[in-house]
Amino acid sequence: MGDAMARSLPAAFRAQVARQGERLAIRFKEYGIWHRVTWREYREEVEKVAAALLAFGLRPQENIAVLAENRPEWLYGHLGIMTAGGVTCGIYPTSAPEQITYLLNHSEARLIFVENEEQLDKVLAIAGETRVERIVVWDAKGLWGFTDERVTFFADFVKQGQAFAEAHPHAVAERCESLEPADTAMIIYTSGTTGPPKGAMLTHGSILWVTEAFLSVNPTRPDDEVVSYLPFAHIYENLISVFGPLRVGYVVNFVESLDTLFQNLREVSPTYFASVPRIWEKLASTVELRMDDSTWLKRRLYRAAVAIGRRYARAKLAGRPIPLGSRLAYRLASWAVLAPLKRRLGFERTRIAVCGAAPASPELFEYYHALGIPLVEGYGQTESTGVISVNRVERPRVGTVGEPIPGIEVALSDDGEILTRGRHVFKGYFKDPELTAQTIDRDGWLHTGDVGAWEDGYLKIMDRKKDIIITAGGKNITPAYIENKLKFSPYIQDAVVIGERRRYLVALILIDEDNVTKFAQDHRIPFTTFQDLTQNPQIVRLIEDEVEKVNKTLSQVEAVKKVALLPRRFYAEEGDVTPTMKVKRRALETRYADVIRDLYEA
Repeated sequence: MGDAMARSLPAAFRAQVARQGERLAIRFKEYGIWHRVTWREYREEVEKVAAALLAFGLRPQENIAVLAENRPEWLYGHLGIMTAGGVTCGIYPTSAPEQITYLLNHSEARLIFVENEEQLDKVLAIAGETRVERIVVWDAKGLWGFTDERVTFFADFVKQGQAFAEAHPHAVAERCESLEPADTAMIIYTSGTTGPPKGAMLTHGSILWVTEAFLSVNPTRPDDEVVSYLPFAHIYENLISVFGPLRVGYVVNFVESLDTLFQNLREVSPTYFASVPRIWEKLASTVELRMDDSTWLKRRLYRAAVAIGRRYARAKLAGRPIPLGSRLAYRLASWAVLAPLKRRLGFERTRIAVCGAAPASPELFEYYHALGIPLVEGYGQTESTGVISVNRVERPRVGTVGEPIPGIEVALSDDGEILTRGRHVFKGYFKDPELTAQTIDRDGWLHTGDVGAWEDGYLKIMDRKKDIIITAGGKNITPAYIENKLKFSPYIQDAVVIGERRRYLVALILIDEDNVTKFAQDHRIPFTTFQDLTQNPQIVRLIEDEVEKVNKTLSQVEAVKKVALLPRRFYAEEGDVTPTMKVKRRALETRYADVIRDLYEA
């Protein structure tokens, strides 16, 4: 593990560099070629950024914004900001100019790092409404000859830092050594499903403590490899691709883009892969549909192997003894079908697979365990520095988010809300002491807003407290449970269950465009637009059949009686979903109020 005595993230980073030296730290793909960055080179880049920020005049604990997709420069900037005593404020690259304006003004950032011409255009359009004095651009492509007194290209910015470092050789080290565990390391703006984003302040001390506790549950090694593609503006990716490597020293591989994720997965074959339910669901549905298109023999072999795998996984996950015949059948199925499939997906070497950041259906975990991929579920939120509980790989319990990480307290309030207390609780919301006081009570308990239950010491998440549905008959329904079952269908990307004070439940369905399009092509169903697809009677029938399959696994009061296929995709920029693709339920209920009314009146 990392240096247990480190007082800050930059101190842990420096200690890791001293241990690793010329070993590989980062790998990234550019123009079809994988490039390598050693730990020594990693530190050099970080300290160049730190020196440049000091040359700019960065004050201790001043906020610096970053607007970019995942790439090595994100890490150089992130750690460079903290090394210079500043605070990183990530902005989702999908953010609209109005959202960027809000975050820049709220964070009071005077400097922002942007990735390229596209992001620069957004910032230039609104810079006059903010305090921004300097915009540093990483990728100068398309900006040849461009000049603006506020804009500096990264290469020039770093040169300014080198000149500063030569004149003040100890400045970076002194600023780094002045950091205290209670200092803010980063501000993560929460998704904002119920209003504008809130800036959660995370300290160096809480981050280091949580990382140590989290990694003690499912230990990683210096020779492990992860794939980085989730946004660094979110706590999840920081935990996997920033905090973990600083403590352990494993390798971070950057994908070319989200579009090449599955291809890059096969190339890297990570030993540790953490993702959100949508990616795990998409992988599973892609496999299922490709097998539907394969030969009769391959299709039969796959179905038989998965059925054997599911029976084996159910028994193993339940802790039941597995008969010799079942073990032999599973070995044969694994050798013939499941292991080659796992290799094809890029999980041949995976020892730890985690699903988090949003709820997922138990069927999803059972499927991956059937393939031999040890997928476990974890739970946390930004305000808990990313983690509250996680399943242990050696003893997972499907349908739960595992046991609390060591050293923290978790309790349930009288109404079932999950409360947690310990060193993992965040410092508070930036510039909002009143909301902080509402979120962390006088006894130090963090109120998560999630409703949970205990199952033999394992924590179960029922739903967000504000999302629980009380029907006209007085029944309490947790819509997330039903929605996750619906989303396991390869044809359903998202679902929103409605029924507050109603006689029965209905659902708004967003189809999986790729898979439904393929179904339409295979069945010669004509369409021209996404909306056409959702209005076709055969497609409507397809989705209704998928919903009916789920209804058979639910109680009568939980059954979805009617559905409406939404005529447009979800867009974060238009308020349908958060940047991490969590549905903004209230916004959608308002947008589609007429559709919902028709479902109940028809």
